[in-house]
Amino acid sequence: MNGKVITARGPVDPHELGNVLMHEHLHCDMYDWNKKELLKEGQPMTEKRRDYMMKEAVPYLGKCTEQGCFGFLDATPSPWRAWPEFYKEASDASGMHIILCTGFYREVEMGTYWVKNEEDSIWPFVKQAPFEELADFCIKDILDGIHGTDVHAGAIKLGTSQPQMTEAEEKALRAGARAQKATGVHITTHCTKLGAESSQLSLFDEEGVDLTRVVIGHTAQHLMDKDCRKTCMDWMKQGANFLPTNMGIGDNPNSWEPLIHAIHEVFDAGLGDTIAGFGLDWAFCSESGPFGPCSFIPPPPFLHMFTHTLPAFRKMGLTQEEEEAIMVTNPKRILPIKM
Repeated sequence: MNGKVITARGPVDPHELGNVLMHEHLHCDMYDWNKKELLKEGQPMTEKRRDYMMKEAVPYLGKCTEQGCFGFLDATPSPWRAWPEFYKEASDASGMHIILCTGFYREVEMGTYWVKNEEDSIWPFVKQAPFEELADFCIKDILDGIHGTDVHAGAIKLGTSQPQMTEAEEKALRAGARAQKATGVHITTHCTKLGAESSQLSLFDEEGVDLTRVVIGHTAQHLMDKDCRKTCMDWMKQGANFLPTNMGIGDNPNSWEPLIHAIHEVFDAGLGDTIAGFGLDWAFCSESGPFGPCSFIPPPPFLHMFTHTLPAFRKMGLTQEEEEAIMVTNPKRILPIKM
């Protein structure tokens, strides 16, 4: 399997991917707003939910393939992604290669999204299970298949937000590091606050993870901030990858010009191979209300990257060489298993 990308339909050669969306959420259902309960176990998809997704979400994956995009990293870990076999069906219907993640989401701050009490701030399994069990959970998702199916995870999702990670987050990141070294898939992270990139990378480095196998996500603001950009470039020199996301083009597209200038600076420094793609973070989700399309990125779902974001970035000066490296070449290097 070395050198192959593990998708919901099995291993594929990275050259089959074309453009890649490196951080999206086809299905992220974490909270039942009627019962006011955190969803704590993955369940087979209901016929009603399947029909909804096949009508409202999956067709946009097919439209992305018309733009030369055949790779889609779904960054939703357990227990909130859909039942694994749905992703095979979605892939067959759309022609999109979907890479699923194992791993663990961050500890969400009280009063944010669905969190009204401390118990709901993180999947309880993360706090309750010992480190070894968390690592074995990830390894089994990758090597044995998810929920006993023949659908395997092809990446590890981990998350923190604050510069100082919580005890549960640290345990999860160390478990994910062990799983990465055991399987050769890459790690992709949730990292929204400046400074969190260094705490994450310092931990992975301490655990002996090859930093070329780590993608620090949600880092558009990190790259646009002059001081943090310098920190990021220092990590880039050690091999770490950075992934700008949440790039919906709304009423003020020019607000993204600092990111394009930052990308030029990174490429001019000879570090362009560490920009690990672009992501919208588009989601069909239930983080702020009943399950449905997200409101934090403009429509159309997923396709927005090709109808709005990239055309706007080109007008701002993103070169063809930079776009090719970010959307095609760098993902093609990062996504395959490397042992």
